[in-house]
Amino acid sequence: MAKGDRLGVERLFLGGLVAYRHLGVDLGDGTVVHARPDDFQRPFAGGRVVRTSLEEFAGGAEVTVVADPPAVHAPEEVAGRALSRVGRDGYCPVVDNCEHLATWAATGRHRSRQVEAVLAIAAAAVVWVGSTATRAALSGGRSASA
Repeated sequence: MAKGDRLGVERLFLGGLVAYRHLGVDLGDGTVVHARPDDFQRPFAGGRVVRTSLEEFAGGAEVTVVADPPAVHAPEEVAGRALSRVGRDGYCPVVDNCEHLATWAATGRHRSRQVEAVLAIAAAAVVWVGSTATRAALSGGRSASA
């Protein structure tokens, strides 16, 4: 791991039922910049961008280097961009999370593939429920096998 690398650790929530990857940016001095909620039990209650030790960031989990999407900025600039956000409030798991920060620092794009994947699944579920309800209404409530 080196300065400007995006780092990832696996985290669990909802009683261990759901896994996600927590991301941050390595500053090359044993510290990491990452966005996090103030209270992990209440992730929608706000949070901020912080600089912590690599050990605190890892939380006992294995740390990996994240290279996708590829960085477009040099490592020094990635680290500087992340550092410029330390102390910024406004954390939200859906629109301004750790992956948004790390991806923006490396690529200039405010993006979270994890959120995009969850939203795609939710959208597919809504379409399925809607089409199932429509079919049921059109058939007068009879099942298709009747």
